Amino acid sequence: MATNKNFTFEHNGETYTFEKGFEEVRSPRWLRANRRRDELDLAFTILEAIAGDDALEAIDSMNEDEFMALSKRLTKEMGASLGE
Repeated sequence: MATNKNFTFEHNGETYTFEKGFEEVRSPRWLRANRRRDELDLAFTILEAIAGDDALEAIDSMNEDEFMALSKRLTKEMGASLGE
């Protein structure tokens, strides 16, 4: 069993794992630096900070329904990692 706890998703038969964990975007320094971003800008800033090039390329190739499903899963996983 893998010990990597970074977010993983499947797209077009491939599995992608984010290069960094959610803790990267939860530090007080990161949150303070990004506190004025609107919701959409913040969402993509988070992805760009932790996903990595391969995962971002896969995300960029998603259609709207695939991206909405991924967004819901990401929100749930981030909440769970915060203990919510």
